[in-house]
Amino acid sequence: MKHQIEVPGDWSGVAALMAFCDDLEQRWALTDDQRYLMRLAIEEIATNIVKYGYNDATRDVIQVSCAIEAGCLQVVIRDRGQPFDPRDHAPPELSAPAGRDIGGLGLFFVRELADQLSYHHDPASGWNELIVTRGP
Repeated sequence: MKHQIEVPGDWSGVAALMAFCDDLEQRWALTDDQRYLMRLAIEEIATNIVKYGYNDATRDVIQVSCAIEAGCLQVVIRDRGQPFDPRDHAPPELSAPAGRDIGGLGLFFVRELADQLSYHHDPASGWNELIVTRGP
């Protein structure tokens, strides 16, 4: 089974993507880990695209497709924002003192929970593609 959606690369698009997750969680028999990873990956990556990938002059779309086959979940997130390979992002400082503003935790959890993470940027078309996979 596969479902996909294309939304504006803005905050209304992030809200639409969360509704998309709600719908898939009702339709598909996902494990708790798959459900958590799907929602976390889509929300975290889409939020980062809106905040850092696009600006007002370059705002475009975010495409998400989710598939479940033989118990394996695959989430594909595409955008035309600034290239960013999350596999190269330094892990957050987990021992930071309480009360300090800590960023990068969402991306850290996506990397930790995924069985496989792949990224590709096509310079000719400008598309970035992140594929997040989690087995049963």
